[in-house]
Amino acid sequence: MGCSTGMSSRWLARQYPEAQVLGLDLSPYFLAVAEREERQLAAQAGAPERRVRYLHRLAERSGLPGHSADLVSFQFVIHECPQAATRAFIAEARRVLRPGGVLMIVDNNPRSETIQNLPPTLFTLMKSTEPWSDEYYSLDLEAAMSDAGFECTVAWLALHTHPT
Repeated sequence: MGCSTGMSSRWLARQYPEAQVLGLDLSPYFLAVAEREERQLAAQAGAPERRVRYLHRLAERSGLPGHSADLVSFQFVIHECPQAATRAFIAEARRVLRPGGVLMIVDNNPRSETIQNLPPTLFTLMKSTEPWSDEYYSLDLEAAMSDAGFECTVAWLALHTHPT
């Protein structure tokens, strides 16, 4: 959900070749790019059909059948949204997931030392392009997921680059 130009959807399709992968986004422009990429990849592979279908839909009202998905993924989406939207996304994911399904959220880590210690100028610049960052950084994501009925296992993975 919130697939943008489909990069993460195509990655998921490669990781799970037997899966039916749907990418949902609100932007028709992003979806047009995703569709073009999908058609090009299918043509290059000589595949009779595309691996990923893209749908123009709201993540909080996907229209997907209840209990129809094994995985719902939000990748770098929720930091772009107010808390009310994030809670609605989580509730919709819960509705759509089959029992035992997985909600995967990949995003900035609000507890990251890097983010916590940004220089004031850089922090201000970042906030000027991310209007919902205050709401994102103050959201207790684990509690929001628990409130929606998820059993939470949250892992914040910190990636660092090291000089070679």
